[in-house]
Amino acid sequence: MSNNGLVNTPPAGFKASLRSRIIVAAILVAIFIPAFVLGGWVCFFVFMAFLSLALIEVLLAPHKRYGWWIWVFTFVVTFCYVYWFILKGNLIGYRKDPENYSFSLENYFSTLDISVVGIAAALIGYFIIAIFDKNFDFSDVSYLFTMTILLGLGFQTFYFVRYFPFFVYGFSSAYRDYSGLIISGVSGPSVIQQVGFKYWGSITMEVYVFIGVIANDVFAYFGGVYFGKHKMNPRISPKKTWEGFWFGAVISFLLSSTWGLALAFTGWPMLPFLDRSNFYWILLISFILPLLSDLGDLSFSLIKRHYGIKDYGNILRGHGGVLDRFDSTIFAMIGVSIILIFLLHEFDFLL
Repeated sequence: MSNNGLVNTPPAGFKASLRSRIIVAAILVAIFIPAFVLGGWVCFFVFMAFLSLALIEVLLAPHKRYGWWIWVFTFVVTFCYVYWFILKGNLIGYRKDPENYSFSLENYFSTLDISVVGIAAALIGYFIIAIFDKNFDFSDVSYLFTMTILLGLGFQTFYFVRYFPFFVYGFSSAYRDYSGLIISGVSGPSVIQQVGFKYWGSITMEVYVFIGVIANDVFAYFGGVYFGKHKMNPRISPKKTWEGFWFGAVISFLLSSTWGLALAFTGWPMLPFLDRSNFYWILLISFILPLLSDLGDLSFSLIKRHYGIKDYGNILRGHGGVLDRFDSTIFAMIGVSIILIFLLHEFDFLL
């Protein structure tokens, strides 16, 4: 890339790479938008499929031939991190009222929940494998233990942000009373029974996070290509520049905050505590979103540099692998989920 005054000259092959990126992005949008809107089992299995692909990339990244038992154990551990609390919530619901119970994917997303017993079992399991498998050492234990927790928590937050609105609007009276909130003429828990909320209103929070992350990634890329001159951290990410960082962060803030504020001021807030009277929380989260996105990107780049790989995979042409596309989203979803839980409880750390 050569500098020509203020604006850089795009590198050779830039147009072809951009065309490929646009095609892959369009395919991903075509997959995820229907999954977000329909929710339920469609959303459930789409995220499960991408989690499976991400785990395959995690296990292939070290360029080691792990035994089948390591693959099975890693999949079981991570899937338990993501899905156990859904099963647990339904079992508790059945025990409380078996006659009126019906299975639900939406009703139990009140908080994040990774089993401490599961974490302990995973740690012990990986150490047992290391003791008996001479090709599996401490670095493998550390790597897979860390990555299973990160992906388990990360993909759980994908579901959490999608279904948290169901809990807040319909079941949160134990924490805060939203019975007086009126959306499109409907108040209180009845909101979640409306078709418009089930398929459209409940996805606005998830769309909000994706707007922030995607805008940051896209405009940081263009900002770096055309204006980048000062490297952020060449040891970890050789192509990231401060110019790209600021370009992406500013556009991300503007687009995500516009989305959130527009919903709040038109009477359909993403969540009850993100209405027009609490607009400042929307601005704060919109400010934090690109920071979380870049933290995720740099953190996963750190792992890639450690193993000497450029991308986690090549399944997404022009985008690398699933983890290369979702690294920033995972950190953003985790951070936003924690903020939303604190806001629901009004920062009461004992709840």
